[in-house]
Amino acid sequence: MKVLRNNLTSFVSTSLVLLICVFYRDALGTSGVVLIAIVAAIFLFSFEAFIRRSALEKTVAIMKEHDPALFKELPESIEGMEEEIALWSKKQSEFLEEYKSREQFRREYIGNISHELKTPIFSIQGYIHTLLDGAMDDSKVAKRFLKRAAKSVDRMTELVKDLEAISRIESGLYEIQMRPVVLRNLIEDSMDALESFVAKHKATVEVVWEVNNDVVVVCDSARIEQVLDNLIVNAIKYSPAKSTVIVAISEKNNKIHVEVRDHGFGIPDADLARIFERFYRVDKARTRSQGGSGLGLSIVKHIVEAHGQEISVRSKESMGSAFTFSLATVKR
Repeated sequence: MKVLRNNLTSFVSTSLVLLICVFYRDALGTSGVVLIAIVAAIFLFSFEAFIRRSALEKTVAIMKEHDPALFKELPESIEGMEEEIALWSKKQSEFLEEYKSREQFRREYIGNISHELKTPIFSIQGYIHTLLDGAMDDSKVAKRFLKRAAKSVDRMTELVKDLEAISRIESGLYEIQMRPVVLRNLIEDSMDALESFVAKHKATVEVVWEVNNDVVVVCDSARIEQVLDNLIVNAIKYSPAKSTVIVAISEKNNKIHVEVRDHGFGIPDADLARIFERFYRVDKARTRSQGGSGLGLSIVKHIVEAHGQEISVRSKESMGSAFTFSLATVKR
């Protein structure tokens, strides 16, 4: 079928020659008609094959000028050459699509960074100008404005640190030091570090062990503590005051699973697929009022994947969310 399609022009031309020969069969005779038809078919099919191969070779020559590594061994058959060119064209199309996607991501990334920095910068600018215009003479007002400016500076610092972290992760410069760690110790360190934050929000964090609490995992304890801290802080931020956050540790398929579960506002189904994207916010107004860079969950995902593990989320609006990540255990 492919041969017929590729040689359609010759097939049609041969058919026309045959019809002409049939029309003059009285003058040419049956043998003459057959002979002319055979010669015409051979000539036309050969001529078309020659034209096709010449065109393909010129195409290949032009392509090799742009990329000398292409077609080191040129296929002998026309069909093989066409398949090689078609494969190259497909790869080029995929490359262009990826390039367009990355360009779109670059524009969105720069736009998001600009947007995140604009709010604290304008706040700082406003407070400073107000102070310079006379508010500095009132010590109470000056102190209040300086505290607000400092809060905006802290937000910018957090954003810059998170940007640096995610840049190092994606460039392969974010070192992961894998070693055996007693998971209980890691979780206790995280609870100690978050003690004041939990108290400030009048929340409760309950650790539930569904495995022996002396289990040993293989991980970078500092990075996994960062993952745990981020998930617990988010769970508290986006839950009503005095809520309880559950940290459940279980084992499945020879892996330890750490689940951080809350009874907060939940995440709409439409947002679940994008929750780990940079700067993606489910509720932009509420999220910005809570602070944060918008990069936390993206960093969490990168850290977990750098350990060769997985993180997932399940959630329902008004019923809370559960983030679960896995850790490798020490082989016994």
